[in-house]
Amino acid sequence: MKILILSCNTGGGHNSAAAAVKEYFDSRNIFSEIQDALAFDSRLKSDIISKGHILLYKKAPGLFGAGYKFVENHPSKPGTESLTYAIMKRGTERLYGYLSENQFDAVLCTHVFACMMMTEVKKCYNLSIRSYFIATDYASYPGIEEVKADAFFIAHKYLIPDYLNYGVNENLLIPTGIPIKRAFHKSISKEKARDFLGLPKDKRVILLMCGSMGCGPVYKLGKELLKKLPADAKLIVVCGSNEKLVNKFEKLSSDPNLRVIGFTNKMNVYMDACDVVMTKPGGLSSTESATKLLPMVLLNVVAGCETRNLDFFLNNEFAVSADTLEGLADEAISLLTNEEKTEKIKALLRESFSTYAAGMIGDHVIADIENDMKAETDLVQEEADLIFE
Repeated sequence: MKILILSCNTGGGHNSAAAAVKEYFDSRNIFSEIQDALAFDSRLKSDIISKGHILLYKKAPGLFGAGYKFVENHPSKPGTESLTYAIMKRGTERLYGYLSENQFDAVLCTHVFACMMMTEVKKCYNLSIRSYFIATDYASYPGIEEVKADAFFIAHKYLIPDYLNYGVNENLLIPTGIPIKRAFHKSISKEKARDFLGLPKDKRVILLMCGSMGCGPVYKLGKELLKKLPADAKLIVVCGSNEKLVNKFEKLSSDPNLRVIGFTNKMNVYMDACDVVMTKPGGLSSTESATKLLPMVLLNVVAGCETRNLDFFLNNEFAVSADTLEGLADEAISLLTNEEKTEKIKALLRESFSTYAAGMIGDHVIADIENDMKAETDLVQEEADLIFE
C-alpha cells in the first residue's frame, strides 16, 4: 500500500496537517510520502505562489484579505473554469507521470490547489486512483466547487452547510476535524511541563504566539500584556521563524516575567505548561490549542480563511477576542482569573475536539484501499472461475 500526500508551501498549516497524517501512516507501517503539489509544474511556480502568498500574508494582510474575499464572492460558474484552476492544472502531466511511475494507491490533498490538480489528472487520464481532500481551516474554500474527490475530510460537523452551498455532495463530507500531530493529543501535568521547561510552578502563564511566521502586532501586544500582567503571572512569547521579532523582544529581556523564544519543536510542552493561549486563528494552531483544552484569546491578524476561523471559534464560544490591543490584553488577564469562564470554555472544547483526526482519516483511506484490493481480487477470481468452468 502506497499513499501520496500533496501539500503546498503557502504557510505552515498545510504541511503540518500533511505531516500529521503521514505520522499516522508511519505508525501503521504503511508507506506514504509528502510532495509539494505546485512543484510538479515547476519549482519556480511553487516559489512564486508560495513566497507571494507569504509576503502578502505578512506585509499586506488587508490586500490578502481583499483578494481572498473577491475570489470567495466570485465562484466559478457551472461548466466554466476559473483562472486559478487553469493555472493549477498546468502541472498535471508531470503529476500523472509520477503517480503512474510509483503506483500509488491513494492521494490525499491538504490544499485546494492540490485537489484541483488531482481533479484534472483523473479527468484527463481516466485515472481510477482514489483522491481525498483534507481541510485545514474552519471554513469551506473558494474553488472547492471545482474539485472532485472520493471524500472531503472537514474540520467540524457545523461546517457541513458551508460545503453544501458550494455544491459538495453531502455523502462525501466527513467531519473528522483537522489532523494534528499525536503529541498534541497527549498531555503531561502542568508541573512536569514546567519542570521540563524551567518555568516557575507558582505563577500563572500566558502563551503568546502568532504562527510559524510570527506575524501580526505581537511586539505591541506583548508590551501591553507586560503592563497589565499580575505579579504572579509570566508571559511566554513564541516568535516562530521571525528573527526580527526575537531581536525586538530582547530589548525587554530584563523583565523577569517575560520569556522569548524563536522556533521550537516543543510547542506541545509549552501548551501543557500554560494557562491561557493567545494566537492568531490559524487552523492548525487553533486546533492544537483546542485539543489541549486551553482557553484562547484569538488575534484578528490576517483576513481570509483566518477570519472564518475566528468567526467559527467565537460563534461557538470556543474562544474570546477583542478589537484592540488593550482589549486583547484585558481578555487574557480575565481568563487567568475567571475560573468559571475558563471551565465553561474547556467543557465546550472537550465536546468538539476529542477525536484523533489523523487516525480517522488514515483509517478511512486504508479501508477504502483494502476494499478496492478485495474487489479486484474477487473480480480476478470470478474471471478465473469462468475460464475453468
